[in-house]
Amino acid sequence: MDNFNEIFSRYDTDKSQAGYGIAYDESFCHLRNEIKSVFEIGVNRGGSVRAFKEYFPNALIIGLELHGHCYFEEDRIKIQIGDATNKEFIDKILNTNGYPDIVIDDGSHFSNDIKTSFRLLYPYTKIGYVIEDLGTQTNRYENGFYIKDGVPATIMIKEIVEELLLGIYSCRSIKIYKGICIITK
Repeated sequence: MDNFNEIFSRYDTDKSQAGYGIAYDESFCHLRNEIKSVFEIGVNRGGSVRAFKEYFPNALIIGLELHGHCYFEEDRIKIQIGDATNKEFIDKILNTNGYPDIVIDDGSHFSNDIKTSFRLLYPYTKIGYVIEDLGTQTNRYENGFYIKDGVPATIMIKEIVEELLLGIYSCRSIKIYKGICIITK
């Protein structure tokens, strides 16, 4: 079975170049055949949803995309057009498709969007929640352009760590790699 980088290098995505392979393989490789549902926020050209379809061979991949021009459907891939920070849209997605095993946030990268999507989806996520491109959450990245609300999403991760240490959050681990955070239940 091919590893993350081998699969993702075949598709129109920058995930393998971003160095996410180790993070995904360490966190999910042993579960690849058990994963039944993956939600990915941010579809763009569709390369990553297609790659996740191959990486998780038994999963339905639900792409959540704000822009209608990204709509397409394939076997085991459904694209849902709407705002992943909108509670009504998320409720509709959960009611229609069930709870996801894994959520991958590769959406707008705006701090308030990351935090809102996390709060809406994490409670219903069964196995893991992934936040990609965390480098956008530093003031040195494009002069803090993605930190629209003044509080980077990395502060939320720090709060989750504190709550994990206190036993408030139900998660097994938080792994932070260059540019990516994976929270497993």
